[in-house]
Amino acid sequence: MKDTREKLRQYLADEDLISDSKVELIYSLLSMSGMPSKTDILKIAGYDVSKTYDTAYPSPYAERIRELYPDFNNGCHIYDYSENLFGQMVNINNLFAKHVLKTLSIHY
Repeated sequence: MKDTREKLRQYLADEDLISDSKVELIYSLLSMSGMPSKTDILKIAGYDVSKTYDTAYPSPYAERIRELYPDFNNGCHIYDYSENLFGQMVNINNLFAKHVLKTLSIHY
């Protein structure tokens, strides 16, 4: 039975399995220098950064969220105004994780 590294090498060499979007994502991840900014993470996650969003969010809103969800500070959030006038809180870590899992999945 092949070890994990050999399976990965075979996967990366198979043009039917490794699409351009997978190559682009892997390259983006490997070529990051240091800790990426929120905008960098959004770009890698496939978010349209030309949309209206703010990397800061309303402090009173965040305080109320912390009351219910103390781990809120460990997230990486933006306030997205692209869907509606009042905006919505978006956890970009979730966007990033979903994009990576969806893009790199062999079976998706």
